[in-house]
Amino acid sequence: MGYNAIDLLDKSIFIANKRKEIYTKIGEKNTSNTALLLISKVLVKNVEKSIQYYKKLKNEISEDILEDIEFTAYDKISFLINEFNKKLLVPDISDVKELLGFSLEFEKLLYALFIDIQGRLVQKEEDTDSITYKLLSNIIRRKEKQLESLEKAIKDK
Repeated sequence: MGYNAIDLLDKSIFIANKRKEIYTKIGEKNTSNTALLLISKVLVKNVEKSIQYYKKLKNEISEDILEDIEFTAYDKISFLINEFNKKLLVPDISDVKELLGFSLEFEKLLYALFIDIQGRLVQKEEDTDSITYKLLSNIIRRKEKQLESLEKAIKDK
């Protein structure tokens, strides 16, 4: 059995859990700053929604119909994700503007990672019809909406 979309969803869940941990720690470091604590809790809730979304996708996909991801493509994707994970550190943030800016940049990097992964899956035209490609398209569209929402929140702030 090779690698498939389930493996990518598992890696996405791992990244989301790390993001949740980062936002939680930022809130814990700043308990006296009510606004920052509140925003960190909102960001944690949003990440929890992403985790539930990934788990839902994972449960909806039947492994019987999933196509395997070609090993060299998966190896490159896995390397990209591991490099991304190395960047997942808790920054020293002390105000809401910094937190929102950090979160926006984080979401942009994650969005770019998903686009990069999707691009690496395409070796020939028919690869765009694969379940994995379509799954990533849905995740990317969801990330776009999250980015738009976060950008709007920052603009309205």
